[in-house]
Amino acid sequence: MFLSRHFSAVLFTFLTVAVLAAELSGQPRCLSNDDVKRVLQSVSSPSVIPDKKKLRKELLAMRDELQKVDSRIAFDLEKNQSLIPESKSIAEKHMLRVCQIVRENGWLTKDSIGDDGVAALTDLIRNNELYTEQRELLPVLIEAANKGYIAKSIVASSIDSIRLALGSPQIFGTQARIRNGIIYLLPLLDEAKVEEWRKAYDLPSLAVEIRNLEDRYAMPLLRVPLPRALAMNGKTNDISGLGISTDESEPVKVETKIVNLNVRIVTRDFKAPTQLNLTKDDFSIAEDGVAQQVAFFSTAEKPFDLILILDFSGSTAEKRGLIKKAARRFVEYARPQDRIAIVAFGDEIRMISDLTEDKTAMAEKIKEINISGVSPIWDSMNFAFKNIIDKGSLGRRSAIVIMTDGLDGSRESTFADLMEATRRRETTIYPVYLDLEKNGVAWFERLRRKAQLSLSMLADESGGQLYKVDDLKDLNGIYEQVVNDLGKVYSVGYEPKNEERDGGWRSLTVMLKTQTNLIAKTRRGYYAN
Repeated sequence: MFLSRHFSAVLFTFLTVAVLAAELSGQPRCLSNDDVKRVLQSVSSPSVIPDKKKLRKELLAMRDELQKVDSRIAFDLEKNQSLIPESKSIAEKHMLRVCQIVRENGWLTKDSIGDDGVAALTDLIRNNELYTEQRELLPVLIEAANKGYIAKSIVASSIDSIRLALGSPQIFGTQARIRNGIIYLLPLLDEAKVEEWRKAYDLPSLAVEIRNLEDRYAMPLLRVPLPRALAMNGKTNDISGLGISTDESEPVKVETKIVNLNVRIVTRDFKAPTQLNLTKDDFSIAEDGVAQQVAFFSTAEKPFDLILILDFSGSTAEKRGLIKKAARRFVEYARPQDRIAIVAFGDEIRMISDLTEDKTAMAEKIKEINISGVSPIWDSMNFAFKNIIDKGSLGRRSAIVIMTDGLDGSRESTFADLMEATRRRETTIYPVYLDLEKNGVAWFERLRRKAQLSLSMLADESGGQLYKVDDLKDLNGIYEQVVNDLGKVYSVGYEPKNEERDGGWRSLTVMLKTQTNLIAKTRRGYYAN
């Protein structure tokens, strides 16, 4: 189905008002109001336009020029950072030329420039940072989509670009940025409705889009949480005619609840200290920069629920004896008060043992593991969250220890999904990264870096720590370090001074007021639901 006329009018009105409010108005560089009316007429009532071979050739040449530079950047961003300003300059130059072409010729269809010419035209309109010019062209894109001349997905991408330029969250999740080797999906207006909206505009699921970006750049992708200020700025009644609306009611205030934190104490070189004797008065907590009063405290002796996740994928086929031996050693070394569950993955994700204190039974079950295949790493961690932690660890501290090479082959979960799942729980994650394969091939080396960075980010987000293993023989020592670290984790809680439960992200900082030679690590924040 095409976009409705109501959609065109409401959306364009909203964007026009928003642009004026943001003071982005001024002398148009793309299309004036009169130009828009004239070009819209050419879309609504197209005349017989002669073959525009020269324009088609020019459009294809412009797109190819930009794609060549962008492909070099995507292949090795670290090496080709210097090409980014060149790409930006080329994209802006091409956008202004496209504006001139549309002003002089009206909207060009496949009858005059061919399907590939139209594809090049729309690519050039979207792939630049001239957002005011994009807004001036937006009503033309909407009408072209109504007529079936271009895909609705092109309109969706343009809407997201313009909204972000105005300081509002995007609707469809088409916009991302790269910084320091990480892809950041920019804030979404409504996580719960994004798939519905993407489907209405013929976009693939967000998970597919995320995987495509990660595969193209060989980088992990994170979703940027929606700050409260941006959420309020993005609220509007109905800007699409297709049900894209938000609730403008006031944030709900509920009875304040305790925010519980697992706080790990380490030395400046990130090792577990030998002796600790901390009290509640040693800790300070800040939420979004506002100091909080510590209301709950318990010592490091409080028990943990530990989930050990083992990678039995094809890449570990020749090392499974050592993996099993190290896993049994972990079970034996764990503290008596801690319960342990074991999950193994390959072609399937299997619960080897649910939470138990029976170490003898667990050791026997580890010996019997017989799994091989791919590496559904993120799926296996979500499996542990949903089937072990959420069901059996309520009211108890929990930690996941996952041993893997980080080369994910999940079918259901993306890394971004897992990061969101981690942010919504109190579980501390300790990845044991098996850096076993080093073949020197440039693309594989990028995948190795992505794997290690992804696991490190999970550890940092949850307040845990990444351990790197170059040889499986070192696993025993690593597991002992993990258990020793868990013995230096305190439970600290507070009642937030901000009582609003608006779903917004709250950043956390925990520090030690005394013993400045030590560092307190905990999760980076939480959603105030």
